[in-house]
Amino acid sequence: MVIELRGVEFVNKGAELMLRAILSELKVRIPGVQFAMDVGSRTPREKLNESGILQKTTIYKFGINLSPWLSVLPKTILRSYKLVAEKEIDAILDASGFAFGDKWGSKKAGDRSANHIKDWKEAGKKVIFLPQAFGPFTDPLLINKMQTILTYADLIFARDVKSLEYLKKLKAPQESINLAPDFTNLLSGKEVPNQQAFNSKIAIIPNQKMMETEDELKNKQYPAYLKLLITLLQEKGEEPFFLIHESRKDGQIADLVNDNLTKKIEVIKEENPLKVKGIIGSSKAVVTSRFHGLVSALSQSIPSLSTGWSHKYRELLRDYDYEDALCEVSVDSEYLNSKIETLLDDTIRRQGINRLKQNANIQKERSKEMWDKVISHLLKK
Repeated sequence: MVIELRGVEFVNKGAELMLRAILSELKVRIPGVQFAMDVGSRTPREKLNESGILQKTTIYKFGINLSPWLSVLPKTILRSYKLVAEKEIDAILDASGFAFGDKWGSKKAGDRSANHIKDWKEAGKKVIFLPQAFGPFTDPLLINKMQTILTYADLIFARDVKSLEYLKKLKAPQESINLAPDFTNLLSGKEVPNQQAFNSKIAIIPNQKMMETEDELKNKQYPAYLKLLITLLQEKGEEPFFLIHESRKDGQIADLVNDNLTKKIEVIKEENPLKVKGIIGSSKAVVTSRFHGLVSALSQSIPSLSTGWSHKYRELLRDYDYEDALCEVSVDSEYLNSKIETLLDDTIRRQGINRLKQNANIQKERSKEMWDKVISHLLKK
């Protein structure tokens, strides 16, 4: 079986965590399975080769798609170059995270799936959308694209109740729609050198999307919010550090804040997402604006605070019965001090950790049930 993966990549750590989670699960449960992806700036050929992922023959040279010529080559020749033809692909798994909604528009929904899904189905391919955020959908062109997707998809997993509601409002077949959590909660982190040193440190995970919201005031306040939060932690004797989930723009925010701090903090840019998860799991606490930074913290029962730029953050916290961890972008010292206390106060920490442990187990069981359903569907004749 050859499965094409869409919506995953190697730059954003959350997207790579989803990629690794898919490989980890399906390689064990589907003997001989192979994976295919398009080569791109965020999915370079060398990274695909390292991960054992075949390259699709949709290769362009001088603006010309070479696929029609490459696809007629014998399979043995294609494989010698680690290539796979479109006609060989049996199923498509979309793990976009968040690509279908008003923020992303109809063009992205079309390019990612809607413009191709009918052809995929007519060619006998199975199409499954793994747990991800959806919506809202108010643009008529986007609604039309989503209705096409719902009409032809075999399975669609909304990652949260709000996303499920957005899908259910669409006037299209509903039989394929399911609810399941983010599936990276099953992945274990990897150790890094001197990992125990993080036990007394607090990870600060920035996100450039917090400066691209519809609230211009909050966008401008975000670096000041991070600066104040870090300063307050330092005044309490804590040791915060920046942990970068997507190096370039998030790293720029870390550098900007550091330039304005009296006492600069360490910036960690670890390329391996499993090691990033390992660092998170060893930290005393996490303050994050990255969704998968929050998943990695909650699933490992690490006390957390989270800002968020979409409904997916609140919904994730609700799944873990941990909504009090949602933090507004604010430069109010009193407000931020009250939030920080939830990370540092022994009683509140202990209660929070116990709550997270219980709910982490529940969410992991839900992810296992999701995979059972996906595997069953992939193997069904």
